[in-house]
Parts: sequence; structure tokens; C-alpha cells
Amino acid sequence: MRSRILLGFSLFLALALSACTLLAPPEKQRKTALDDFMSALRWQRYPEAATYFTGAHRRAFLDQIDKISKDLNVTDVRLKRLDLKEDGRRAETSLEMDYYLLPSATLKTLRIDQTWIYFEVSDAESNGFRITTPFPEFPENPSRSKGTLPP
Repeated sequence: MRSRILLGFSLFLALALSACTLLAPPEKQRKTALDDFMSALRWQRYPEAATYFTGAHRRAFLDQIDKISKDLNVTDVRLKRLDLKEDGRRAETSLEMDYYLLPSATLKTLRIDQTWIYFEVSDAESNGFRITTPFPEFPENPSRSKGTLPP
């Protein structure tokens, strides 16, 4: 009996906390989404980062990352610019991601310009801020192409 009460209370608490997230104002949701996305990139949790993209861009991001993930090493991700539009329901961001692709140890910086839009739809999974622009392509590493060695 006691375990049922504890289980019921735990379920209630989990539902209450998830409802609070949906009730949070868009600006708080934007900050949380952007911070979580940057953290997921930084720590190479790509499936988690992909959840912030809209449908087609999500698949393209995962396809691109799948091709290089074993050689990709991210060292930093930082926000360079944030412009709010449409009453805070749209954000234009510019991120920089420092990385290197093995076998090279040369640190490179990828500029990531994104548009985040706040969605409020009946599908709870699609609610909140989502990235509506594609992830940029990584510049090709010369040592990885066609079996040639760099000069």
C-alpha cells in the first residue's frame, strides 16, 4: 500500500514538473532550449541536439553527423549573437563551435547561424523553440578526401 502511494506521488510530481515547463514563458523556454542545444553539441550528444531541429533539418543533421561522428571532436560551443524578433517568439542566433576532425589535430571553428521559432501546437513533443534552419556543412578535411595526403 505504501509503495502505491509513493509511486502515485512520484507520478504526480513528474507530471506537475513537466506541466511547469509548458507553462514557462517563451523567453525562459528559449534560454533553456538554446543552452541545452549548445551543451548537447559540446558534449557530442548528437541525438539530443537533433531534437531541437524541425523534421527535415533533424534528419539532415543526423545524416551529416553520422558520417563524421567517430572522427569529430568538439572542444567548445559559444553564443556570439542573439537577436530577438516577433515578441520573443523568434530568435536569430550565431554560434561558434570549435572542433577538430581526426586524423588532423588542427582546431577549426564552424559558424552556425540559426533561426529559432516558438511553436505552440497540440503535439506536446513539438511545442517550444525549434531550429528552422539547416545545420551548416563541415568544411572538407583535405586529409580525408580521396586518399590523398596533405602537402
